[in-house]
Amino acid sequence: MSARSISDAELVKQTKDGLVSGFEVLVRRYHPRCMHFAMGILNNKEEAEEAVQDAFIKVHSNIDSFRGDSKFSTWLYKIVYNVCYTRLRNKRSFVDISVVEDRYEYRLLQTKDSELHTQQFETKDLAENINRVLQELPERYLTVVHLFYVEELTVEEIARIMNISQNSVKVRLYRGRMLLRDIVTKRFGNEVSL
Repeated sequence: MSARSISDAELVKQTKDGLVSGFEVLVRRYHPRCMHFAMGILNNKEEAEEAVQDAFIKVHSNIDSFRGDSKFSTWLYKIVYNVCYTRLRNKRSFVDISVVEDRYEYRLLQTKDSELHTQQFETKDLAENINRVLQELPERYLTVVHLFYVEELTVEEIARIMNISQNSVKVRLYRGRMLLRDIVTKRFGNEVSL
């Protein structure tokens, strides 16, 4: 039986039973998605790598507390989410002004670049353009939009991960989509529809 055909539930059971191979498969299966999710929150590759590593350590340490009331991925994303936001809270008290200036200059360059090159989305640039646009969303909307559209989680799962009501998730999705539409319209004109 290949690792892909083994369910998350079986891998969790193997991990609880002490089989390291079960946990290794879970890490290989979810690491890329967790990195993408953490990058969306932290906007820094090194920070995201550390956060994901910390999250997987927490998952391994607390695997016995996973009861299976939700999908394993929901539980995992909740841990990644919490680790990332803890890092952000801790980082806010030690803000390096040069990092803020660099980010500001980078955004200015992006804006000037997009004004100079008002071309339609091209297939090879689509992912890059989507990521740029998504990064302009405020954190509260970015996380919900990412979990819903990229990770394809349900509103209920997102509510559990973020500890907010399902109505709050729906409102943030709606507002996030409206902001995305405005950002895309400003950046690329009316050529793109959402």
